[in-house]
Amino acid sequence: MNKWFSKSIVSKIREAIDKYDMIKPGDKILVGVSGGKDSSILFYALTLLKKYGIYDFEVTGITVDHGLIDQLAPYKSFCQNHEMRLIIHHEHYAIKLSEESEYAPCYTCSRLRKGIIKRYALEKGYNKIALGHTKDDLVETFMMNIIAHGKIGSISPASIVEEGIQMIRPLVFVDEKEIIKAVKHLEIPLMSDVCTFSHGRLRSQSERLIEQIELTVPDFSDKVIQALSRVD
Repeated sequence: MNKWFSKSIVSKIREAIDKYDMIKPGDKILVGVSGGKDSSILFYALTLLKKYGIYDFEVTGITVDHGLIDQLAPYKSFCQNHEMRLIIHHEHYAIKLSEESEYAPCYTCSRLRKGIIKRYALEKGYNKIALGHTKDDLVETFMMNIIAHGKIGSISPASIVEEGIQMIRPLVFVDEKEIIKAVKHLEIPLMSDVCTFSHGRLRSQSERLIEQIELTVPDFSDKVIQALSRVD
């Protein structure tokens, strides 16, 4: 295992797995792989942890080809070359959504994709779904909840079990800068989403607010993660 990648990424994934008891012996884990940087690094890292026997589990990635994904073939080749088991589910619902919607249909698209992944997991006997939410995603969601709803809350690192499936997010201690560096280091040919809709305005607003705060408090994101695990 690459020493730099192990120290910068894998060690933090293991910290999250151990802290939140994400993986148990015999687990069958399905990784939701969008083909972007976060889910790609998660899939690669979990495959390494499986390969080196650090945890006793089975791991498979699934990509939902919703009709607006580019660069799928190079990504599939990368997975094959690194012994990463990837399933491609073709269901081109996003094209119709983007053509018929006046406003960004990102929420609906995301819900449909997660529903397809959950259905596949249930049909094939996977008991856990791993998602590529990072430390940045947790902090941004925290800020969005304050701005939009006036409440304290964020994404759960490990959800409660529903219908025999648990959602886990092993990247909760990993930040975007480390992931961007890892993608370049590993030369992962990322897939791209060619949908014309950009990130939601509220999330972008949260990102800018966090950036402004971190000019004065550089470890603000780390403090938020600590605070969310110490709520009275």
